[in-house]
Amino acid sequence: MSYRIAQHAHPGAAILAAAASLWNNNAAGRHAFFPWTAEQLATLLVPDGRPAGTLFTAHEGESTTADNCVAFVHLNHIREDGYPSAGVVENILVDACHRRRGLGRELLRRALNHIAALQPTPALVDALGAWPFGYAFNTLADGSERSGVFLNDPALYRLFRRAGFEPVRKSIVMRASLHNVRPRPAPPGSAFHIGRRTENTWLDRVFRGRELWDHELIRRDGRILSRAIFGLMENESRQEGQAIFSVFGVNTPADIQGNGYAGINIANMMQYVRSLGGDLMELHVYADNTPAVRLYAGLGFKPVAETMMLHKPL
Repeated sequence: MSYRIAQHAHPGAAILAAAASLWNNNAAGRHAFFPWTAEQLATLLVPDGRPAGTLFTAHEGESTTADNCVAFVHLNHIREDGYPSAGVVENILVDACHRRRGLGRELLRRALNHIAALQPTPALVDALGAWPFGYAFNTLADGSERSGVFLNDPALYRLFRRAGFEPVRKSIVMRASLHNVRPRPAPPGSAFHIGRRTENTWLDRVFRGRELWDHELIRRDGRILSRAIFGLMENESRQEGQAIFSVFGVNTPADIQGNGYAGINIANMMQYVRSLGGDLMELHVYADNTPAVRLYAGLGFKPVAETMMLHKPL
């Protein structure tokens, strides 16, 4: 059986629909799976009309049409100030009937060669390969965002390791029920504020059209003591009839950490999400961030999966 590989900077609607269909038909066993649409994939590749990613597709036979697409890899050209990353290998998926034929290895090789050619200086490329939208946001005090390959997907993890990716840091996926949340009062001279996000960060652009909210603990003089970003990823993001909300970031200024502000803010955010009909809340935290892990455990969060951040020098 022969295959052809195609590269798309501006994939057409048919190719996008084929990749989304592959994901929906083959990725349901992955942690926190929810369905894709062609429009959502297009938002990842070309947010704001500017190309931000490349899609490589594998096709059975001699043509590269949408109806014979059997595998894909999504490469995101993310660059952040102060971090020498050339991009992110976000999602890679091979149809179950076409696995063990080297397609994943070849797609990854093409993606790495492509991003290396775009880089004038040495850099790193991240592997995030098993998260539905690529990023699995770690809720860290400094607001940084990193994740990696889910360790319950050993085949994917081996694929990246054989391609020269090295493990860097482990994260824990934690989940809590919202049915027995105990809110905590705001400290004297402060109050909670809840509002839909109006910022234009990468996070907001990728999830445009979905409601992301800031839940803030604010002092009377206007200083933000703690902020948490949360949202329901999709209406389809329900498992066994339960609505799952995600925490995309928790931030407390460095000079006032250790005063319990994050715990107070998160507890009340959980109560608010419950009032919206939420059943579960999920977040990611570095495994070696002991204070944060302890904080979330005290709020009822329990580990449900692990991810490993991987880097590969170019």
